[in-house]
Amino acid sequence: MAIDKSIIGRKTEVYTREVEKGHIRRFAEAVGDDHPLYTDETYAASTPYRGIIAPPTFATTLTMDAPNPLKSVPGFEMRRVLHGEQEYIFHRPMRPGDKYWIQSEITDVYDRQGSSGRMTFIIIETVARDINNEPVVTGRSTIVYRQDI
Repeated sequence: MAIDKSIIGRKTEVYTREVEKGHIRRFAEAVGDDHPLYTDETYAASTPYRGIIAPPTFATTLTMDAPNPLKSVPGFEMRRVLHGEQEYIFHRPMRPGDKYWIQSEITDVYDRQGSSGRMTFIIIETVARDINNEPVVTGRSTIVYRQDI
């Protein structure tokens, strides 16, 4: 089934996430990143960041179990999905105690012919904003939807 370009602009509802120090520590341990900037308050206080910050890939946790803008697309089948690409733009570090308002939006849809058949590329942009509505991190995901399986 082809994905209609009319889904461009579809957004999720806004949801919130709070960054917790323990969550940052567990995440750093899980990915094997032992940099003290993520776990050692004394060390982190002596850096230009002046406190613990989250590792860059921690931004991925902001969308776990979150609303999905593709959820209500008619005929959309998760079994056809591949994760194509992920990028983050950090406007400032994520810190323990911060609370973010997050929303995802489908920003582009285009088709390509691949060696295994027709594929649709869906670009989803997710922005986490602080209490002042300032962006903290912007994530862009490329989802590959396999037409011919």
